[in-house]
Amino acid sequence: MKKLLVSFLLCSATFSVMAQRAKVSSAEENLKKPDLEKAKADIDAALQNDKTKNDAKTWLVNGQILEAMGTKAKDASLALQAFDSYKKALEIDPKMKEAVLVMNQSMYNIYAVVANAGYAALNEQKWEPAVTNFSKAEEVVTYFNGKNLGSTIPTDTSLVFYTGYAANQAGQKDQALTYLQKAADLQFKGEPALYVILGQLYEEKGDNANWLKAIEQGKTVFPKDKRFNDMEMMYYTKTGKTTELLSMLEKKIAENPDDQQLQLDYAIRLDNLANPHDEKGNEVAKPANYEELIGKAEAAYKKVLAANPADAIANFQLGALYFNKAVVYNKQLNDLNSKEQTGPKAKELQGKMEALMNQSLPFFEKADESFAAKGANIEASDKQSYESCLYALQKIYAIKNQTAKMDEVKKKLDALK
Repeated sequence: MKKLLVSFLLCSATFSVMAQRAKVSSAEENLKKPDLEKAKADIDAALQNDKTKNDAKTWLVNGQILEAMGTKAKDASLALQAFDSYKKALEIDPKMKEAVLVMNQSMYNIYAVVANAGYAALNEQKWEPAVTNFSKAEEVVTYFNGKNLGSTIPTDTSLVFYTGYAANQAGQKDQALTYLQKAADLQFKGEPALYVILGQLYEEKGDNANWLKAIEQGKTVFPKDKRFNDMEMMYYTKTGKTTELLSMLEKKIAENPDDQQLQLDYAIRLDNLANPHDEKGNEVAKPANYEELIGKAEAAYKKVLAANPADAIANFQLGALYFNKAVVYNKQLNDLNSKEQTGPKAKELQGKMEALMNQSLPFFEKADESFAAKGANIEASDKQSYESCLYALQKIYAIKNQTAKMDEVKKKLDALK
């Protein structure tokens, strides 16, 4: 009688295990249909049973179902639950053969859903959720790529950058620096903001070596972005190394006398040193050696134009040099009292201002012609210079009462917007 009873109990236990494993199989079948609701109910039952809750297969199927649900609903929370379930399956059975077949595409789907949630938060300027989702997406990649499951998820340099960008916006400076530096190390070329922010963060930390390195990297990757010239000038100014900068550029020019871009870069830097601005873009007092600096800048611009008379930036910059000097005289003229406004001082200032305006005009007009020739292919940095050029032309034509030319310039400005 005892033997019969034991046999009956063993049969009951075996039937119970088989029943729960049938739930796992049923969950797989419902996943294929796909009936995700039934699949989830079946796998939940298997997860609650002591006989199957510790099976790697149960957790693998649970991960598949959650991944399918998360992908369908674009729900990062469900996707991350799937990720946890897959990790549990491999924790139970690190050499699970089925994992290779199942996880490759599934893990990428999880990564994509979570990363896209990060981008959605980024677009809504919800910085902390963006950082959280981007970081979780990277965690998925790091985990999966370290498991040797037959494939890897490529590193998304854009995601690395935007993680740092969002962290910086959220005030998480240390995390921002880590991710932005990683993006720079990966040679991310999608956004000049990478090197702008990276430079600012190193400046805030007082890390001058990496501050300058970030600026130089930005200049190399985005040579036409003027912000890096301004940042470099600010670096050398704040660190008291402007003399070293000019000496370095002059040495390079001596070694490469036919390098027009280098000559133009040198001219712009001299111009900026002669006409300094604070971090907010406001004018500050001119240096004691203003005349020396501006004279060198003028000569350097002319060298560029001697080699290439149609250079849009050189024409614009030289025109702006004369125009800005005219503005100084105009300000002095406006500062005269009513009695002085009719005196010899006013006449002298008026004459100097008009002479400089006339001197700037042909360079602005040539720049206008060269910029316009670029058409729709004009780059963003050139577009900004072109707008400044047109505004200057508008003012000069207004002073000269040349209404028809003013109207023509206005049409060009409207077309740029």
